[in-house]
Amino acid sequence: MDICLTPAPEDMPVERAYVISATIRTFKGRRNVEAHLFRTGTREEELASLEGMRLVGDPIDPANPGDPKDALRAVLEAFTKEECDAVIAYLERKYADRFTAIVACPLDLPIPQGVAPLSAIPEGKTMGFIRFDTVSGYDLPFGFRGFYDLARHEPLVNEQH
Repeated sequence: MDICLTPAPEDMPVERAYVISATIRTFKGRRNVEAHLFRTGTREEELASLEGMRLVGDPIDPANPGDPKDALRAVLEAFTKEECDAVIAYLERKYADRFTAIVACPLDLPIPQGVAPLSAIPEGKTMGFIRFDTVSGYDLPFGFRGFYDLARHEPLVNEQH
């Protein structure tokens, strides 16, 4: 498994500075499925502590700017350095044979207004969540999940009609 960890700059305004993606060798009949990992279990007090820190940028779509609190919720889904290291170690320990790569890098700030947190994306036919924090033997002191979209990945076997 390849692991790439890009350190966050020392002047990051928040501790939750890391986003993580992992590539799963095979998952639900697809190959090389990318899962975007995110932290769960944030509280409203954490959201309030981010307000006024200028972490939200201009809207993606000025005609539909969205709620700036959604962009802040996306920041809260990022990991601290310690959490990032713990997630990588956990995935190495439990799933080394299933993942081909893990990439962790700094959150790109400011988050554009209009960005929604991953946890707000509705599950559907091809999109869903891997609930790592509900798996037997999960031992991290915080929860995390992975968002995937199977429509973006090749099937293992090309279907013939």
